[in-house]
Amino acid sequence: MLCTLVTNVSAQITEVEKHPQKDTVRVRLLNQLSRSFFPKDAAKTAQYAHEALKLSDSLHFKTGIMWATRNLALAENIKGNLEKQMDLTVSALKLADELDDNYAVGVLNTDMGNILVEQDQPRQALRYQKKALRIKQALKQPAEIARTLNSIGSSYIRLNKPDSALHFLLESERIKLSLNDHAGLAITYENIGLVYTLKQQYSLALPYFEISEQYYKESDNINGLVKAHLNMGFTKTMLRKYEEAEQHLAEAAQLNSHLKNMKNTLIYHKNMATLDSARGNYSAALANYKQFSRMNEQMFSVEKTKFIANTKEKYESEKKQHENKLLRKEQQLHLATIKQQRILVIFCTMLLLGLFIITAVLYLMYRRQQELYSQLNHRNTQVQQQNKIIMEQNAALESGSQVKDKIFSVISHDLRSPLAILEGLLFLLRDDKMSEEQFRIFSHELWRDMKNTAYMMDNLLQWASSQMKGIHVTPDDFDISTILKSEFELLQSLAKQKEITLTHELQRPIMVYADPDMIRLVLRNLISNAIKFTPINGSVNINYLLLPDKIELIVQDNGLGIAATDQAKVFSNIYYSTNGTRNEKGCGLGLPLSKDFIERNNGRIWFHSAAGKGTSFHFTLPLSSEEENLGRGYTIIVKDNQESVVSN
Repeated sequence: MLCTLVTNVSAQITEVEKHPQKDTVRVRLLNQLSRSFFPKDAAKTAQYAHEALKLSDSLHFKTGIMWATRNLALAENIKGNLEKQMDLTVSALKLADELDDNYAVGVLNTDMGNILVEQDQPRQALRYQKKALRIKQALKQPAEIARTLNSIGSSYIRLNKPDSALHFLLESERIKLSLNDHAGLAITYENIGLVYTLKQQYSLALPYFEISEQYYKESDNINGLVKAHLNMGFTKTMLRKYEEAEQHLAEAAQLNSHLKNMKNTLIYHKNMATLDSARGNYSAALANYKQFSRMNEQMFSVEKTKFIANTKEKYESEKKQHENKLLRKEQQLHLATIKQQRILVIFCTMLLLGLFIITAVLYLMYRRQQELYSQLNHRNTQVQQQNKIIMEQNAALESGSQVKDKIFSVISHDLRSPLAILEGLLFLLRDDKMSEEQFRIFSHELWRDMKNTAYMMDNLLQWASSQMKGIHVTPDDFDISTILKSEFELLQSLAKQKEITLTHELQRPIMVYADPDMIRLVLRNLISNAIKFTPINGSVNINYLLLPDKIELIVQDNGLGIAATDQAKVFSNIYYSTNGTRNEKGCGLGLPLSKDFIERNNGRIWFHSAAGKGTSFHFTLPLSSEEENLGRGYTIIVKDNQESVVSN
């Protein structure tokens, strides 16, 4: 058998030498040769795998890269470098998935399971092994199925489930016997022997270890022979065949001296400690057990160092691969840019030629189109003018409609009420149903309502005029105190009706530059509003601040005040209005109209109010030139009917 294996390896070497061409055929031959040296020679396995990997990489032959990577992983297995074997197997498995190669996926999943068994992770191993079994059964590959069944048996041995392990191992034995696979049977018989050892049936385990030793020798599997002698040494110790046990362990140590497999050495010292203890040589047993413990710790340290080194190597490799990918992408981008530039130059040349022809044609068409454009522009201008006139007319109609609706609304709701009251009183007086004394009692309230109605009519007429015809401001120099006093006298009677104290602080002439009629209406609106919303025994006061270039007039009351939620509506175009303290009505036009009049006269109007505490309306007007020259450099503040001069 050994002679046959040597002949096969020699034939494969000859075949590789006869095919020097750097192609995929040579890659396959190199990978087959690499696999032939497993598990006998780790160096040769790695040598041919490296050569296959280098050639596959240059040919971008992914299948060759996958099998070469797997062979490198097997070489690490011979050396006992399980972490590195795991990294290489994972890389090969990724390529197999990418290539959708089910056969390779099955083989590599079995390899992953075997590694995890060696790392004492049998539960994780079973996940890979059972996946591999399903794939191989679907592909109907007896040899690979037997190999995977054996691997599953190993996992169940590690899980201390001997009956489950024996089930899979006996099925593996049946297939391998039908294939006459002695190399594979060596591993299966070793595992069956381990099952009986686990069950402490050493007499049943020994024959399986002996036949596995015979088959390992046939296939020149030195590592297998070492394990067989170690197993037989332990088993014969348990059967009290101490001399034979010592011979087997010595043979294992001698064979392992060439392999230098630390794990085998570790098991040797453990088994020797067991043998010495069984023979009563406790000092030797202690020495061997100490050696076992020391090597166990050393092996853990070595594995840890290997793991760190492998992790670093993996990081550097991935980093280099990433850099290479970036360089390739950059090169491809550069080549694509050059190609695009060439295409762009050709395109631009053709485009310039086309543009020249088009320009010549367009120039001929241009002269013709100029005349058409001129005619169209003239027509467009006429249409735009007509559209503008129509839009202005529509706006005027809409504005007129809004004015009409507002006038009808005020007349129908706000003016009819006092007229209806007057009509009722006159009816009662005419038919002698009301005495003159009773009429006098109601006449004061009727007079107040009629006065409010008159003010409302003034606001309505002014607003309608501004909306329909527009407002023409006619500014002039006039004394603001004179207008205030004339309006004050008219409003004083209205205040007395509600027992409200109405006072003002403007006791001297102050000349302003504005439209007197507009300002008269503003004062009337603000004062009448203050009276309207001030309860009985309240007060309304008008004072002022004289600034260098303007006067600020303040109409202040201690009435109902304006709620915070309603303050935004006061000057808005929604014409907000509420009833006064004696149910006085309004049309909501006074304050928006006042704001418009003040702003048209270059002033500003605002207010401060708090619900239940009262309101103060402020507005400014520009001083006349004469008054401004007199007041430049100081400010007059009026408080409690006293003027205070503040220097500017």
